[in-house]
Formats: sequence, structure tokens, C-alpha cells
Amino acid sequence: MDGSERKKDRKRESILRAAVDLFKLYGFKKTSVSDIARRADVSQVTIYNHFGSKDGLVREVVKAQLSGILERARGIMAGEEPFPDKLEAIVFDKAQTASQYHGELMQAAAQNDPEMREFIESFWRTDVTRATADVIDAGKREGYINPQLSAETAMLYLEILRRGIFASSDLLEDLPPDADLYRELNYLFIYGLIGRRG
Repeated sequence: MDGSERKKDRKRESILRAAVDLFKLYGFKKTSVSDIARRADVSQVTIYNHFGSKDGLVREVVKAQLSGILERARGIMAGEEPFPDKLEAIVFDKAQTASQYHGELMQAAAQNDPEMREFIESFWRTDVTRATADVIDAGKREGYINPQLSAETAMLYLEILRRGIFASSDLLEDLPPDADLYRELNYLFIYGLIGRRG
């Protein structure tokens, strides 16, 4: 990589860092390209040259955040803590990341954007599916998930939930970025409406 390529990469990283900082402070909708340019100390034209549009920049931030959630979840699952503690840490991380963006992160991920949808589909089919299967296996080994539940059934259930969210992304607009809400949804996923016995 020559000097001009390194300089270009540094500018791109600077823009992404500035965008992440401002999106966390003000949300995606209230942050303008001029705000990001000022924070990154670049021109607006430079941002458009790197990302095409504000939507393109938002898309890159969302991709990076979703990938980061998955990597942190893998790290948590590799730890020595009991399964419920791991799961709570994963859920709390997801809730905390969502709340940092004024609740707009999942809305942006679920929006009707063909490029984002393609990324999510690929991300789900490969990385998320493998990581989720690992979580389910760990839960079965430790006695928290029904061992009779097949991996196929669990994955189908998750796919139904995911498609439901994508089909009704407006549901996300009314959800507060509340860690307790995410914990309760997680509890429903693991134990159902009846809850734990004993």
C-alpha cells in the first residue's frame, strides 16, 4: 500500500470515527454530513467521495456495529461464566449499543435498503447462524435450553422472529432503547411465556 492509499484509509477511518461519535450523541437523523465533515476535519465532498451519500455512511456504521456485537458475543461465550450470565452480558451489550444510537440502529438495519438487506441476509446466513448455534449448544450443555430442542427448530424460530421484525420494521420505531426490555425479550426467547420451573 502506497502513501496515498494509506492517507485515503486514514481519512475514511477519521470520517467513520466522527460519524460514530456524532450518531451516538444525536442519532442518525439529526446528524448532518456537514457536522461529520467538521468533526473529521474534511470537506463534505470527501465524505461523498468515500461513502456516496449520508445513507452510505450510515450503512457502513451499522455494518461495523453489527459485526462488533457479534465479535463481542463470541468473546463472551468463550469465557468461563455460567450460561445465564453470558447470555445477559450479550443481551446487555446489544441493548447498550442500540441505546447509544437513540434507538435508530436496529431501525437502520431493518430499513428497506437493498444493500443493507443483502448484507444482513449474508451476515445472518453465515456468521450469526454459526454463533447462535454455538450459544444454543452451550445452553443445552449447561441445562438451560431443552436438550430435545433440535438446532433446526431453534434456528427456524429465530428466522421467524427476524423476518417478522424485517416485515414490520415500524415496530422498532416505538421500542424504547431499554436494557430491561431486551432482557425480557431474551427471557421470553429462552423460557417462553410460562417461564422457568423450579
